[in-house]
Amino acid sequence: MPDYHDIFWKLILLRIDCAIEFFRFLLKEKSDFLELENLIIIQEIYYRKKKLLYDILYEVPIRNSNEKLYFLLEHKSRRAKDYEIQLLKYKKVIHKWQKIQFGRMSSIIPVLFYQGLENWDPEDDLNEMRKLNNPILTGNKEEFLIFNLQKIDPIKDFVNLELRARLLLLKIIRYQWEEFIEGWRKIRDILNSMEEAKRIDLEEEMLDYIFRSRTVVRQAHQPNWIVIYLFYRITEGGNYGKESFNSLRKSFGRRGIEKSNRNCTKDVRKGIFGIWDSGYHRTFGRWA
Repeated sequence: MPDYHDIFWKLILLRIDCAIEFFRFLLKEKSDFLELENLIIIQEIYYRKKKLLYDILYEVPIRNSNEKLYFLLEHKSRRAKDYEIQLLKYKKVIHKWQKIQFGRMSSIIPVLFYQGLENWDPEDDLNEMRKLNNPILTGNKEEFLIFNLQKIDPIKDFVNLELRARLLLLKIIRYQWEEFIEGWRKIRDILNSMEEAKRIDLEEEMLDYIFRSRTVVRQAHQPNWIVIYLFYRITEGGNYGKESFNSLRKSFGRRGIEKSNRNCTKDVRKGIFGIWDSGYHRTFGRWA
């Protein structure tokens, strides 16, 4: 099954303007040492005829120098105890690739982007490693940069409207529905301040991410109808909400909706059946 969190995250940081602002925030005043305006994305690396499956790799020139710095980004939506092993493996292979490709190695900084869908702080693991005393190999510790989205306020910390909206959605995607809808209202405010053509494309991407990541198919392949109903609500009954609701609904029938939502609240049940009984079958064709 595709990791929709990972897919949506890449849509953010594969945009050069978003990546530049992200690094300015992450590196603070140290970003002045880099020519971020000349940042490039290394799309693919092959080593020994095998493609290296990293998430994103950036090459950034160091200002007033012929040197380049590489940033290796890895996205984790949930707790991942062995992320440092994965990043170190990629780092070593990229160094070997650099040696073959350019005849020399350049510094690589691993960056963990933690989305925060579980209650975990990756800094805790790093701090424990940093405290280890090694009297023989002093100053030879591997360093990582951590970006923990749950500690960030995208609206306050970023200027780029698209970056604000996308990061906020990535942050709130698994919040309880009341909190999620409150966050979605803030996102809608951002979207409404954008140019119409850009807003429409971005909103469609965001709604697709919400729909795919929250309408999880449970046991017996029953869709989560509560989520579908609430998704319909956040689209304010727009065509995208109707079409998405209908595309799943047509496969299951009223008996399916009753079976999958026996434990939902009376208000939600009423809302779900309200959509069912609203006459959409006259518009979209009768549901199964």
